Amino acid sequence: MSLRTIRTLFSASAALLLIIGCGGEESKQEPPKAAEQPAPKAAPKGEEGNKIVEQVDEDGKGMRITATKPNGTTFQASIGEQVAIPEEFPKDVPVFPGSTPMASLFSPDEGVIVTFKSTEDQQAIYDFYQTSLAKDGWDVKPGESENNLLTLEARKANRTISITVGGLTGDSRVSVIVTTEK
Repeated sequence: MSLRTIRTLFSASAALLLIIGCGGEESKQEPPKAAEQPAPKAAPKGEEGNKIVEQVDEDGKGMRITATKPNGTTFQASIGEQVAIPEEFPKDVPVFPGSTPMASLFSPDEGVIVTFKSTEDQQAIYDFYQTSLAKDGWDVKPGESENNLLTLEARKANRTISITVGGLTGDSRVSVIVTTEK
């Protein structure tokens, strides 16, 4: 998968997360009981021999998918009310204080993506990233502001960060994409 493909897919996913996560009512439906939860399952191997394992959290509020290629390369995705930040998320990329990770993707070939939610104002979050990244030696280039979305891109050595901040007042979403040129 090329960098262009992952950015296109992520942009669509980020837009969907921003739309789904903003301003909607919380579901009143009870999560399935642990006994009703499906056990982690391996999907049939795909055309290329990829092995896919899906796992739903016991409380029904999240899920993880791991896909392994025949060569051992692993792709991981998680979504839920609160997910773990992948170990591969760079230590020199800041996380907005008080934000909660709600989705993550990791591919050794493509990079890492984490989407956070926050109750803070979008402009405050954007300013935090712009200031923090510049202070940490990243070359920051502000992007365009359109339809309540604020964007910026930053480079450091062979890595690029793309950040999109959007949502509604008091219900912000922050998508952080980190890629490495090889």
